[in-house]
Amino acid sequence: MNYQNILQQARHKQEPLKPERFVKISDRKDKCDIPTSAFKPLFENAYLQTWKGIILNKGITEIALYPMLVYELQPKTIIEIGAFNGGGAIWLADHLDLFEIEGHVYSVDIDLSLLDEKARNDSRVHFLEGDCNNINAVFPPQMLSELPHPWLIIEDAHVNLVAVVEYFHSNGLQSGDYLIVEDTNRLYWELWGDNWDDRAEMEQGVKKMDDLRNWLIDHEKEYLVDTYYQDLYGYNGSKNWNSILKRV
Repeated sequence: MNYQNILQQARHKQEPLKPERFVKISDRKDKCDIPTSAFKPLFENAYLQTWKGIILNKGITEIALYPMLVYELQPKTIIEIGAFNGGGAIWLADHLDLFEIEGHVYSVDIDLSLLDEKARNDSRVHFLEGDCNNINAVFPPQMLSELPHPWLIIEDAHVNLVAVVEYFHSNGLQSGDYLIVEDTNRLYWELWGDNWDDRAEMEQGVKKMDDLRNWLIDHEKEYLVDTYYQDLYGYNGSKNWNSILKRV
């Protein structure tokens, strides 16, 4: 095996200035190289994954991809929409520490009573209680204007998606920032959507990719899909289709 060639290929693919790395949503298809037969065993036990004893409800490919993106981006601000029990926020904060990045994590959920006590007592994360249907009350424009860039925003709430991404677009997302919308893979909802207690949330989740695509079509010159991370494990090889986005 020629390791020099492997290194050269990796560096070429990662090169930020290579135009083929960043593509418009109109150049992408809503499909996935991971077949249904493989997708289910890869992702069905996400609720059993833990980080420091706290449930880490991330897809296995996201667990590999997000640290790479965090290291490359060096975000000063991470905003997580959908805290659940806090495992994801603590995981992100730990990576900021690991990579010696002076950043802050903000994580919002409509019900912070679900937080694990280990997460609740971690002073590195700002947990905010609020409703995605009233996102401006959680992150007022003045507050956003004071948060340093680059930003990494991860939407994982499945509620009021278009209004949420439009709000951050209109109130602070800058060139070089990243926006990730989770669970846009339709297989995710086809396999497990009926298990959601909140029927309205499930119904919104089913159409997440359609809603995001329609929004991105109107912002094609502003947000591009980062295919390096999006397709590292096959075309759209994750729970997130066409939704690892860079503001340009």
